[in-house]
Amino acid sequence: MKQTLIVVVLFCFQNILFAQNYVQNPDNTVNYLEAEDIKPNEQQGAYYNENWAYHVVLDNGAEIYVTYSISHFSGLRSAASSGRLSLLNWNRKDYNVAREYGIDEMVYDEENYKMNLNPERGIWIEGKPGEDHRFYYRTEKDGIHYDISINFDDPFKAFTQGDGVFKLGSQDEVGLFTHIPFSKVSGFVALNHDTVEVKGIGFMDHTYQTNVATRLFDTSYKFNQKTENGFYGGHLMVPKDQPNEVSGYAYSYDGKNLTIRNAKNIEVKNRKNIMGKNIPTSIKINYKEGPPDNFLFNNVYEKISMLDELSGFKKMIAKRFVGGEILFYRGKADRNNQQNNVYFNLSLVD
Repeated sequence: MKQTLIVVVLFCFQNILFAQNYVQNPDNTVNYLEAEDIKPNEQQGAYYNENWAYHVVLDNGAEIYVTYSISHFSGLRSAASSGRLSLLNWNRKDYNVAREYGIDEMVYDEENYKMNLNPERGIWIEGKPGEDHRFYYRTEKDGIHYDISINFDDPFKAFTQGDGVFKLGSQDEVGLFTHIPFSKVSGFVALNHDTVEVKGIGFMDHTYQTNVATRLFDTSYKFNQKTENGFYGGHLMVPKDQPNEVSGYAYSYDGKNLTIRNAKNIEVKNRKNIMGKNIPTSIKINYKEGPPDNFLFNNVYEKISMLDELSGFKKMIAKRFVGGEILFYRGKADRNNQQNNVYFNLSLVD
């Protein structure tokens, strides 16, 4: 009886240790990236996906979200690349458009660091992130012609934590690379050939996952802020299998030092029904080192789904296959009682 009890205790203790180590972080060091790190990862797989996500805040009050993606669907359909655009508060209106192409149509130019989703279309990114980088998005939808070009003029150098790879259990991983933590931007936005030159600030990160996000994560919090002497930001993801752990990192630059921190856990303090869904609106991020951050998401102005472009039947099939639907909520938040000073992008699985 005594021997059996010891075995049971050891088994439970082993399970506890495994649960606590579900998220395995890379070395807690700042690793500055090379220009080559922006290109598509060589890893592939049945559910492999990769994203280059841009966020631009213009001086005229408008915002631009553009995400370039590579997705694999494990036989449900052929692998694809896609470009999704949200243009918010442009002349007090919001615009959304998404385009998708076969993965075989995508071309990557090593010499110019240019990823073109389809050479016959106008959706691409080009240039070294720390020197001469820009994105371009041209298409038409519902009688509106979109032509948008944004240059990142003075970016802070790209970095990640260690090698940028966060292990999730024994089989999956996510890579996180902050190519543009902060930059001044310039360019133009043209709707129906009415061209307006623009300036502002921008951010960009690059992630890959070895499985679909609906199977890996319950919630993801992304945030960016221009501070008095530098910037602050982060991308933190709460695993579905271990909601008391967090992958990803937060970072801050005070004009002299760049600091990276990992979160110990994220406490949801309050939820509200916003745009038809009960979502976290008040959270506390407890870090492994240093003081916590408290966020109040008090200004949500966009909700989109990765499946918005699908018909009802196709959407139902896709949700069943990937295990849910990813919803994105974007807006501004209070951080540590400083009002409306952080741009946030909350994503969760419905």
